[in-house]
Amino acid sequence: MKILIVIDDYYNNSNGMSISTQRFVKEFKKLGCQVRVLAIGDVDYSLQEMKIPFFANLIAKQGFHFAFPDKKITLKAVKWADYVHLDTPFPIGWQAQHYAKKLGKTITGTCHIYPQNMTASVPVLNKKWINKLIMQFFKKVSYRNCAIIQCPTAKVKSVLEKYHFPQQLRVISNGISQKFIENKHEYLPDHKFTILCIGRFSHEKDQVTLFRAMEICKYAKNINLIFAGQGPLKQKYEELAKNLPNKPIMRYYPPNELLKLEATSEVVVHCANVEIEGMSCMEAFASGCVPIIADSRLSSTSAYSLSPQNKFEAGNYQQLAQRIEYWYEHPTQLKKMSEKYQQYAKSLNVSQCAKKVLKMMRQAKKH
Repeated sequence: MKILIVIDDYYNNSNGMSISTQRFVKEFKKLGCQVRVLAIGDVDYSLQEMKIPFFANLIAKQGFHFAFPDKKITLKAVKWADYVHLDTPFPIGWQAQHYAKKLGKTITGTCHIYPQNMTASVPVLNKKWINKLIMQFFKKVSYRNCAIIQCPTAKVKSVLEKYHFPQQLRVISNGISQKFIENKHEYLPDHKFTILCIGRFSHEKDQVTLFRAMEICKYAKNINLIFAGQGPLKQKYEELAKNLPNKPIMRYYPPNELLKLEATSEVVVHCANVEIEGMSCMEAFASGCVPIIADSRLSSTSAYSLSPQNKFEAGNYQQLAQRIEYWYEHPTQLKKMSEKYQQYAKSLNVSQCAKKVLKMMRQAKKH
């Protein structure tokens, strides 16, 4: 199989979509496929970055980069491939599928983002009608020529069904890398109870709810709080941190450091109210962190909660505080749940998920 992966920002190691795409490419190659990438940066078919007027600074703060379509490069890439897989719903994807359809190539895609992933950081654009309009655009333009669309969770599939996407919709997780599954949790003596919150400092990640929960948590003085990330709301979070009894750590952690942190933290809190799957949370629970996950209409991550104590109503900081207090007060149950999650994560191994995606592509060819 000769597979062309179409994605704007392939080597963005702070973006879950890019990281999961890199992992699938690695797995596809292990399975004997020839894989090339059309994106910006040092890839097989390299494109220039596209600067968008008025939004350039905001996009830069979010850590994402758009690719500028190039007819000659895209056509060359598509001609080489048997299968064209779209990982982003942006202009290079529109161009790639246009040529792929003309040349009779098999086209598939993955739904990695909701409109709200983009509009949440621009309150003036985060309106119901605008988000609906963008989703209609995804349907009629971004994915129009795809035979099958990979949906990382059942909730993503239900959202696309609500908008009457005509393609076959296949639920396949983006999976968890083996290094997290093998990242055995360490139970250190006299270790201070640590809560980890991983993700970009942005509106849709809703870390504000965790700050508010810790303001009323009766064990806040005895808890280490770590926000692993970066983003446009850092200054706001530094102000919120002044209200807590213990100053939280707020900084970006390189992958190897984060891996160690996940192996020693007791709990991971995932507050995002807009989330396709929540890879950072999945990696943390694979490493033995017990998750407390926001349950939201546009977040699929709560599907991975194994008990009522592993989720809370999105935005409900009182309920989140209660969940934190429960796990602090029940160390035996915490350890059992940690072990349960480490075992559960094995069923989400990325190598198995990659095999399912390849099967999906082959079925799309017969479509």
